[in-house]
Amino acid sequence: MNRIITTCSVIIICLFTLSIFGWMSVHISKGDKDFGFLNEPIKFMYSFIDQFRESLEEVQKKSPTFLKTEDHHEAINKLTTDIEVLTSFSESDHTRAVTLMNLKNDSVIYKWSIPDSVEDHDRIVNPMHYPNKDLIYFFTMSTGLRRVDSLCNVKWIQDSIVAHHSLNVDSAGNLWICSGNPPAWSASGKYKMYGRTVYFIDDYLTQIDPINGRILFHKSLAEIFKSNNIVNYLLHSQSGQDPMHLNDIQPALKTTKYYNEGDLFISLKQISLILHYRPSTNEIIKAIKGPFSAQHDVDFLNDSTLTWFNNNYYALWTEDSKPAPKDPEKIDLTADFFSNIVKYDLGTEEFTFIGDSLFRANWIFTGTEGLHVFINDSTYFVEQQNQGYLWVIQNNEVIYKNVFNSQHDGYHHLPNWTRIIKK
Repeated sequence: MNRIITTCSVIIICLFTLSIFGWMSVHISKGDKDFGFLNEPIKFMYSFIDQFRESLEEVQKKSPTFLKTEDHHEAINKLTTDIEVLTSFSESDHTRAVTLMNLKNDSVIYKWSIPDSVEDHDRIVNPMHYPNKDLIYFFTMSTGLRRVDSLCNVKWIQDSIVAHHSLNVDSAGNLWICSGNPPAWSASGKYKMYGRTVYFIDDYLTQIDPINGRILFHKSLAEIFKSNNIVNYLLHSQSGQDPMHLNDIQPALKTTKYYNEGDLFISLKQISLILHYRPSTNEIIKAIKGPFSAQHDVDFLNDSTLTWFNNNYYALWTEDSKPAPKDPEKIDLTADFFSNIVKYDLGTEEFTFIGDSLFRANWIFTGTEGLHVFINDSTYFVEQQNQGYLWVIQNNEVIYKNVFNSQHDGYHHLPNWTRIIKK
């Protein structure tokens, strides 16, 4: 009998305590009563479940360097020859690695485990390596360049600039990078318009000695624009803050009828502009605009022809649209934009397109970034960066389609300007 009375008493006390707790919780959440030092402990107790759920969701949330793999994704691999690529990926939220791998059999030839401590969104973009397995890399819009040996021992660091986008090599073996002055994203240029001062991000063309990391050339694009009387191009951009957005510098490796060894071909996304620039005389030889938009990755196809990846996208994303009319089917379709590869003849100044119908048929489109590499006359590689797809196309047929699989089920790695290793 005593046990029953004790049990009932405990239940009544518990219910009373819960009632008091519930009553106090309601009034604390409303803010209409003050219970002194008890306020914070009670808040913690009634919000614990929500905090636990939020913490669990935070732990489960993937780094932005991982992409969800589509349920209907089907890989294609008809490669008959080796294609070696250098790529970077996230080993965890705060560690990165670079691998040399073979797409034909998905094998890893060599891996560098990068010692830098990074944030979950930091990306190593477009790294390059040497035959002795030295590696040159940077964290885009976060650091300058580093050179490490095969075991990731540091040989030099060049952090007086902030590197971004691409890394290319000239005929002398020097490195050309898109860069800015630190801190990243800070205003380093200005112009006036009707008395108003506009501050903007100025981009720089930077040449670096690969042996010691010393800067050999560092030139402001705003200064180049001013010296060549093309500053009006700054107003062609949809962005006042980031009017140029340099994303590639391609050095000419020899002299031809159309360019000199050491000339640079420069891609400016926000203006949808390709510039032919001569550093030796600080001269813009040609400004190329045409049927392309927000392009990346300008390359040489041959001595008289350039190619670049045409994103065919807004230079700066907008969702502006008029409301649909009552009868939208009565309006003729003006265009159906997909990405493609632009081919430009330096002699005739003619534009043609590569892969246009194939890109449409396979839904190959990336609004930002993206690149292409011609492996030979009939075969080219495409990185569909935003979605993470890698393509090899031969004679207008897809012979390879895949993603960089990750350690997380159902997710793959975000590609970071994959470098094709040509031998």
